[in-house]
Amino acid sequence: MRELDRQSELEAFKRINLSLIAAEYGYELDRRKSTKHSALMQSGADKIIIAQNAQHYVYCSVYDPASSGTAIDFAQRVIEPGCSLGRVRQLLRPFLSGGYAAEIRQKRAGSFAPQIKPSETDLIGVAARYASFVPIAQSHPYLCQQRGVPAELLSDVRLRGRIACCPRRGSAVFPHWGQAGGGGDRCLVGYEIKGPGVNLFSKGGRKGLWMSAGLPGDRVLAFAESGLDAVSYLAVRGKDSVRVASLSGRMNPQQPELVLSAIRRMEEGARVVAAFDNDEAGDALTDELAQLVERSGRADLEFLDDRPAERGADWNQVLMRSRGCVSTVFKLPSLGQ
Repeated sequence: MRELDRQSELEAFKRINLSLIAAEYGYELDRRKSTKHSALMQSGADKIIIAQNAQHYVYCSVYDPASSGTAIDFAQRVIEPGCSLGRVRQLLRPFLSGGYAAEIRQKRAGSFAPQIKPSETDLIGVAARYASFVPIAQSHPYLCQQRGVPAELLSDVRLRGRIACCPRRGSAVFPHWGQAGGGGDRCLVGYEIKGPGVNLFSKGGRKGLWMSAGLPGDRVLAFAESGLDAVSYLAVRGKDSVRVASLSGRMNPQQPELVLSAIRRMEEGARVVAAFDNDEAGDALTDELAQLVERSGRADLEFLDDRPAERGADWNQVLMRSRGCVSTVFKLPSLGQ
């Protein structure tokens, strides 16, 4: 019976809000980089992501993949590296006391996440890796020099904070947002990685939607097959009243609802644009998007196929061919042309 009680205590440790434990041991919550499903916390140069799966609170170090797990792992790898299980009990047992936990919550108010909604465990690693990237807000060697994206576009409000850079490789990273656990809350679910010889999607993640910022008065919502193509479309067609999105290839089962949600948020009389590649895959995506526009129930919306004229081309190829003479005026042909 005593052993069962000890096992029950270990299980209880795993259910303590790990963000509160981390705050008590010197970590501070970064609210700007935290979501309803994950908390980014920092202590000095160390950063951790804390989340909650169906059973336990778990953490993952941003910089040390070996440092991850439950509150017990946190005690043995972060609080007192290599400590015994007996010492873990001494460190964590006070947090099981309602009075002690209430005192810590009051003392550390603002330093921890009072509530973290459960999410899928594979998304914790995605969030941890993405937290190690830095936002792009100026000229980027790969995007600007090799792909022809104007540097001023990267610093525009449309893209500010929407594209990151992997410092180690110099690749551009386009975060995808979706829904966790089938709920309605928005969270990071994966990211596209584009760089010299690199065209990947995040390990352990899934496709959602990458989107530029939406601004009041937007009249156009254009969907492309990649973040790079979407940004290239902005560069070629112009950014005024235009928001763009990337599917990262063919749609998965979750994406149609995300696309529908984005369509329904557009103002009355807006235009939904298929800015996919001019190939067979683009043909199929264009048909799917047209069906989703019809399914949205928005009779006021217009749909336009605005893919590159040349068969086999994508919008980055169009941009590369027009470097130095990119139009700054957005003017779509009328429907039927």
